[in-house]
Amino acid sequence: MSVYLKNLSSDFSFPETFTVRLTGIIDQLLADYNFGGGEIGVIFADNSLLQSLNSKYRDRNTPTDVLSFSYLEPADQFPGGEKEFAVGDIYISVERARDQAKEVEQSLVREVTFLTVHGMLHLLGFSHSGENDTKLMQAKERVIMEKYDQTLDGGEINA
Repeated sequence: MSVYLKNLSSDFSFPETFTVRLTGIIDQLLADYNFGGGEIGVIFADNSLLQSLNSKYRDRNTPTDVLSFSYLEPADQFPGGEKEFAVGDIYISVERARDQAKEVEQSLVREVTFLTVHGMLHLLGFSHSGENDTKLMQAKERVIMEKYDQTLDGGEINA
């Protein structure tokens, strides 16, 4: 399993402890869903890049907090024998994450982790396009976040 973190945001840095925790959560999700050889990229950016991607790929000319781009086709859901394969990339707007963390009075670490989990679930095939899909995805998010909440204290991102 490989997780690549790329920081394109000049006003944001994260400590190694956060990197290790986030990578561990992603690795565990990949293993849980039989994508153990999968590669994931997590790109931290600003609102302008997320708005550009949102406009180009979703026809929505507004910034958003997280976008996921899967490299798997539906038939590839369980790639099997390949040693390593690209699952996809997750783009996170640090600006939006910071604003949302303040709104719900939680740490930026927890918000970025939540957005990463949300993006991962999209890459693993979850959706929130209908009411039932939304409920299922939210339930999965809650279970995952509860599992890792105790490890999210401290290690605040320098914002």
